[in-house]
Amino acid sequence: MTTLLLILCALAALAVAFPSMSDQAAKAVRKTAPRSGTRAVPIANGVTLYEGQFVQYEGGYANHWDETGQFAGICVGGKDRLRDGVLLGNTSDTPPPEAIIDESGTVLMHMSIGGTPTQAKVGLLVYCADSNPANMTMTDTTNFPIGRLVRYRSATDVDVELFTPTEHLAGVAGATWDS
Repeated sequence: MTTLLLILCALAALAVAFPSMSDQAAKAVRKTAPRSGTRAVPIANGVTLYEGQFVQYEGGYANHWDETGQFAGICVGGKDRLRDGVLLGNTSDTPPPEAIIDESGTVLMHMSIGGTPTQAKVGLLVYCADSNPANMTMTDTTNFPIGRLVRYRSATDVDVELFTPTEHLAGVAGATWDS
């Protein structure tokens, strides 16, 4: 009996010393959202975005890709107020205009890219210094990669799989590439 009492006292002392070490003891419903591959993100003030443009997260807002923020993916839409194909950021609006970003790691098909792609280069990194997918290249200068070559049909017809924001961030943080 004395041993049991000592064990119970020791357990009670541990519970007081380490209160966060216990499991959840009551039902707690948390709101969740499935990963859909797209995300609506407020556009940075004064920034103009277009569908089909590479986008980055910069200060919590969507901005055109110029390697100063975190690669997000490709703009696939948003609220075009004037219906002229232009998405213009105005952070003083309530709610501010948002761009819809495909951050799923989508594949851009039938692209013509620089750097002389070949069948032997399938799987290698693809780079882009700005928001225009037409400027993608396999030539590594000082730019961060935005994806990889996944299919070769000809020197002017390839598929490029974009990185997800998580894949891009892991490559940057892990110094996986030399930029």
